[in-house]
Amino acid sequence: MRFIGLVAMSVLTLAVACHRGSAQAPGDPVSLSDQRPRIEGLLRDLAAVLLADPILLDGVRSASAGNDDWPPALIAERDNQWRLQAKRGVGPLLDQVLGGPLSRQLVLLRLPLAGLLADLALMDDRGLLIAATRLTSDYDQSDEPKFMETLPAGPGAILVEPPAYDESADDYVIAASITLTDPWTGRPIGVLTANIALDTLDR
Repeated sequence: MRFIGLVAMSVLTLAVACHRGSAQAPGDPVSLSDQRPRIEGLLRDLAAVLLADPILLDGVRSASAGNDDWPPALIAERDNQWRLQAKRGVGPLLDQVLGGPLSRQLVLLRLPLAGLLADLALMDDRGLLIAATRLTSDYDQSDEPKFMETLPAGPGAILVEPPAYDESADDYVIAASITLTDPWTGRPIGVLTANIALDTLDR
């Protein structure tokens, strides 16, 4: 029941945000400073839903605990495998991540907000991709701002990036990321990134 209630809260947050944004004249550019409170509120709601889901919480915990002894060479090898398989659109590492239980749960998390969220991606505490709602170009995302400016900054840290064109979504999106914190230990265990479709805000 808690999970269902939090999903409802997220949908309500979105509905209120869209209603408040409806006064904006068509064609007016989106002001990131105006939208930031809505985006940050939505991210916090998504993180709360994720951390209330036992499958997602346990999966992030396990991934972050299981990578502690991975040497840089292994991470680089897996990143290269991902890039090669991404070009072909098929491969065992793609299947493991995109077809796994965490990605299936992430798809369900996105579903109520599919019109707003172009996609979701989930990283462990070393910036390695462990779930996504669509194919990404990289497996190791530890060198990207979405990770570098969130998890090292501590629990609840949020990064909202300027709008950019996303070829996969065929739309301009705002990438917004938040540090995920273990509700039992208070330790940062991963990062959730949401690509928010700009045209849903630009109206």
